[in-house]
Amino acid sequence: MKNIAADTFIRHLLVHTLNMRHLVIGDDFQFARNRAGGIGHLQRAARALGFTVEQVPSVIVGEERVSSTAIREALWHGDMARANRLLGRPYRMSGKVIGGQKLGHKLGYPTANVNLQRRQSAVMGIFAVRVHGLGDSPLDAVASVGTRPTFDGVKPLLEVHIFDFDRDIYGRYIHVDFIARLRDELRFENVDALIEQMDKDSAEARAILAA
Repeated sequence: MKNIAADTFIRHLLVHTLNMRHLVIGDDFQFARNRAGGIGHLQRAARALGFTVEQVPSVIVGEERVSSTAIREALWHGDMARANRLLGRPYRMSGKVIGGQKLGHKLGYPTANVNLQRRQSAVMGIFAVRVHGLGDSPLDAVASVGTRPTFDGVKPLLEVHIFDFDRDIYGRYIHVDFIARLRDELRFENVDALIEQMDKDSAEARAILAA
């Protein structure tokens, strides 16, 4: 993609492949090889190829320009307050609850597990979250996004322990809003140490969500 010339990018990818009719871009949008393409290329191509193009100004929140780069950076560093401020809403993951190895249930913390349909998660670690889709109001919870290193896991997974909740929700589609990051995912020496930390995580998440 990065080696395609600007005119080829427009004609073959945007118009012929995607059948584009109207394009909305930001005020700093550049594309194609060496980032040589810009609004001028698009306006000339629009007249020749029969589509329209619209350039919109930057959105400023506080004194910061909203951009996907800034949001990804905030998410990766666990700065949920900044990420959610730039997004205008809490960062959310959604998916269908799947069956698992029931490790959480054995530890006293049953979880709703959701596969991450992506190569790289935007967030990793332990979080205070709210779960939507299981009732009229959101449910407070604590969530882990990671590979479960204590159990030698490999595949990233979203695991959500909903507080004071005991229902069969396999197959239900849930939305998980990330409110605050608690800590990194860690490998523990034994199960007892893991449970002790989970107790602390749950107490901290409850306090944050109640505030």
